[in-house]
Amino acid sequence: MNGPPAPLVQELSQLGYALMRLLLAQAKEAFAQEGLSLLQAEVLRLVKEGVSAPSRLAEHLEVQPSQVSHLLASLEEGGLLKRELDPLDRRRLHLRLTQRGLEVAERLQAAWLSLFGQRLARLEAHELLLFRDLLRKLTGGEDA
Repeated sequence: MNGPPAPLVQELSQLGYALMRLLLAQAKEAFAQEGLSLLQAEVLRLVKEGVSAPSRLAEHLEVQPSQVSHLLASLEEGGLLKRELDPLDRRRLHLRLTQRGLEVAERLQAAWLSLFGQRLARLEAHELLLFRDLLRKLTGGEDA
């Protein structure tokens, strides 16, 4: 298969990038209302989803471990996250959200879903299903 024509690929690439840039700009504003950056919000999301090791956070965020350390320190100072020593291996840290951190993470998720939902509301019901199916196919997700 030769693939789609180059001009179409370029247009789709630009549109995809524009959508993500727009969503991230809106998310940045929403997350700032909680006093958090996009990266700090992403750390909360990842820890909420079960990423409990700083090294794994660095991998997910594609940043240096020292940057993760600064992010964790700021979240810990804000009372959103706890770093705890592994009782079986005291060289390892485990991360967990505080109750306040969990509440903030849930508000951030709701804000993100609201922002994305506002964009999706421009589509008809059949377009939403098609868009979902196309994204699944492009990402190799279920029912691809």
